Amino acid sequence: MTGLLFCGDGSCTLYCGTVDMGQASDTALAQIVAEVLGLEAESIRVVRADTDVTPSDMATLGSRSTFHMGNAVKFAAENVREQLLITASAALMEDVEDLELRDGAAVTRASLRIASSTVSRLEKRISLREIMLERFGMQAGNIIGVGSYTPPYAKPDPQTGQSANVTPFWMMGGTGAEIEVDTETGRIRVTKLVNAGDVGCAINPDVVKRQLNGAGTMQLGFTLFEQMLFDTGQVVNASLADYKIPGFLDMPEDMEAEFIEVPHERGPFGAKGMGESGTFGVSPAIANALYDAAGVRILDLPLTPEKVLRAIREAEKRPLGSE
Repeated sequence: MTGLLFCGDGSCTLYCGTVDMGQASDTALAQIVAEVLGLEAESIRVVRADTDVTPSDMATLGSRSTFHMGNAVKFAAENVREQLLITASAALMEDVEDLELRDGAAVTRASLRIASSTVSRLEKRISLREIMLERFGMQAGNIIGVGSYTPPYAKPDPQTGQSANVTPFWMMGGTGAEIEVDTETGRIRVTKLVNAGDVGCAINPDVVKRQLNGAGTMQLGFTLFEQMLFDTGQVVNASLADYKIPGFLDMPEDMEAEFIEVPHERGPFGAKGMGESGTFGVSPAIANALYDAAGVRILDLPLTPEKVLRAIREAEKRPLGSE
């Protein structure tokens, strides 16, 4: 659930029940509101989830901020738009259907279809500030829109675990990798990594590419380095001094991100979540590249130098430890 408060100065405050952190969801949600209300995204202020001031919601788990919360935000903005246009309609003496919000004002559409022909007409307009004056008799005042989104869902069958409708969208991604393998040490160096994801519609293309690269970097760490080590049930590498994650020198020299847009029929402006899309193909792509380069197939991660070298030596019929 989300609430949207429109103020007389032409700005909006967006109160979201939940949003994900670190994925630029504030920017995407502000852009959705701005698109509906014909404003600049900079004029939208997002109040992050806080049970003291925002509506309650369970969570936007599984990269669902843009899709689930985005739909709720879009509905709330459309509720505000409807209220603004009703007031503008009375002020301009025009039908609501003939008005739209654009550039901080309610304006008549550039042309009207009469019978089978289209004719142009002079544009009428009333600023959002003037709409507030019409509605409240003063510049101060708030228009509140509320929106919520509950996706269709069918619980999995307890016998089979299957569901005909377990999620409103699926994330899809693919990865290509080029690697170099040192057959004397087993070290893998990824020289090129290309990540692609289906985003439905990219609300913010730059952020989408950064997310794909960020997800690819995270999965690169899981693929080559990251492993929790235990001794009698205790983690023995519980700090970054012992738990290896990718550093600058471990990153591919060539790292690219691309996205494909196939608008989702129920997503806000066709968008859907894609946070995990950049992780799906990284590990199998690097493992397949290892097989192509050195002829060894390793199915458990991480692909550490020791593990790779042992696999290479076993394939050569001279396993480590026999010398």
